[in-house]
Amino acid sequence: MPAKAGRHMKSTPYVSVAAAFSKALATQMRPSMLFAIILPFVIAAVVALLLLIFAWTPLDNWLDNTALHWGWFQSVSGRLSGWGFATMSDWLTGVISFVALLVVSGIAGLAAAAILVMPMALKTISTTSYPELQRKGENATVTSLANTVKVSAIFVIGWLVTLPLWLIPFAGIALSLFWGAYAFSHMTRLDAIVEHATLEERAYVLRHYNRGFWQIGLICAAIALIPFAGFIMPVFSILACTHYGLMALKAVRTQQPAIEGNAATQRQLP
Repeated sequence: MPAKAGRHMKSTPYVSVAAAFSKALATQMRPSMLFAIILPFVIAAVVALLLLIFAWTPLDNWLDNTALHWGWFQSVSGRLSGWGFATMSDWLTGVISFVALLVVSGIAGLAAAAILVMPMALKTISTTSYPELQRKGENATVTSLANTVKVSAIFVIGWLVTLPLWLIPFAGIALSLFWGAYAFSHMTRLDAIVEHATLEERAYVLRHYNRGFWQIGLICAAIALIPFAGFIMPVFSILACTHYGLMALKAVRTQQPAIEGNAATQRQLP
């Protein structure tokens, strides 16, 4: 693909999110991918244990102090105290802090999967499903590590900054879906194509297929809310995003030569 990839592309080739999930499910059934689920789970469990030991109380205190400045929260807390609760903040902030630390440990597991599982997943998917795609990427390892650090940092900071909003009814569900969708999509979408795509192709795919990656992330985030389903999401989201990214790159490369050929023919016409 030439340097100005996509400049003459009349329309972005369609790539099915459903097809990406279907292919990801088939890949997930491979023994190596089933075994890969264990690694991010173990890392997340270790990180969760450390966070609960050292960070639960400080986070609970900070969240409780934040709630003291919200009049509506204190009003509701006072009403609940008449129903047998001492204060709502005594137990609610503790529960929210507990859940928040578990989620942060989950991003550690996802980051571990992006670093350790992604190379194996990409090799399996590219060789079995997209052998015709040439590897044209540059600085893949450095780019991948930098992306993992960036996404992890944005997630943790954003998660903690918006944590007080969990005290608003139903806000926790919306925030979980948003940040989960961000993590599942952005942690892997670049890794999916970084080894195969040129810089121009990479920019084109990430820009024009951003909605599809977000859809994959949102679906994975929703599934992760189901008890125990979250254990497989770090690896499964990698597989889904990788299939989607390589399908998009394949579609772009397939359409581009035809467009360039038509343009060359038009230039030759009198």
